[in-house]
Amino acid sequence: MAHNLLPTLDDTRTNATFEELMWALSRPGQLRELPGEGFWILAESLLDRECSFHAPHDPSLDTMLATTGARRAPLAEADYVFAAIDSAESVEALSSLRIGTLAYPDDAATLFAAAKFGSGQQLRLTGPGIKDSITIEVDGIDTGFWQMRRKAIRYPLGWDLYLVDGKRLLGIPRSTTIEVL
Repeated sequence: MAHNLLPTLDDTRTNATFEELMWALSRPGQLRELPGEGFWILAESLLDRECSFHAPHDPSLDTMLATTGARRAPLAEADYVFAAIDSAESVEALSSLRIGTLAYPDDAATLFAAAKFGSGQQLRLTGPGIKDSITIEVDGIDTGFWQMRRKAIRYPLGWDLYLVDGKRLLGIPRSTTIEVL
């Protein structure tokens, strides 16, 4: 007799979240809709005992992330970083994110940052997954962040970025070039 295990609601949510994360990076600059809000829904689909994280600005999120089995790590050593990028100090701190090595470029960090879409700084994105270019408007990110990112990214080295606005997600992989307009 065959037994079919049906996915739980948690399985369905985390699978849908993971799929949106992958689509967001493969189509940079295109908004994706998550099945829930905030950083926790992203973390529960990515973090496990083999990962490390850093959540410097939110003690309650830090506590929740620890329940995944992932270990806390200093910023420069973390696999996943959940941060606000709303000040020059936060930009300076993020300049220490892991960028991988030529032998292991996938050993880079992934950065999740809170943002607001539809107003603020205009950015033109070009690169793989984008036909010609796409222009987005992002608020809540310190203006110095984009210059710091440009200096840090030396493809294939660099880190991937996800911007999160409630249930909306936008991915910017390290292969994407950003022009501040």
